[in-house]
Amino acid sequence: MSNPVPSPQSSFLAKTLGTVMSDPPWAAKSFLAAGATTVAGLGAWLSNMMSPALATAGGSFLGGFLLGWAFRKTLKFALLVTISLLALIAILKTTGWIHLDWTLIQADVNRTLDWARGKAQGFKEVLTGYLPSAGAGGAGVLFGLRKK
Repeated sequence: MSNPVPSPQSSFLAKTLGTVMSDPPWAAKSFLAAGATTVAGLGAWLSNMMSPALATAGGSFLGGFLLGWAFRKTLKFALLVTISLLALIAILKTTGWIHLDWTLIQADVNRTLDWARGKAQGFKEVLTGYLPSAGAGGAGVLFGLRKK
């Protein structure tokens, strides 16, 4: 009698990468079109036929697309972790194991929001300096979020 060869157990990393890479971002038509546009823009710029604006916009779209795709892939996990932590805090507070000082929490949240508003204002000023690139990058993020 022959013994069947046991199938190798796949690791957590292999399973995770398998699901992430089962639908890669570079398979999207908009990603491929932006890549072709970027390459064509670089070629035209290097041969002094036009400015590097086409390559810049294409590269910004590609970068934004990858950011949107990565954000969409991690959003479900981050939501799961956040809900789990909130449920754990609620259970611990209900059972009396922890006591929360809401005035301190509110002060920390307000300080963090003020910091975030300042950073957002600075980011807005940077984006206005790179408006064409930011527009293409924003479109790339939207397309990356919609990639299925």
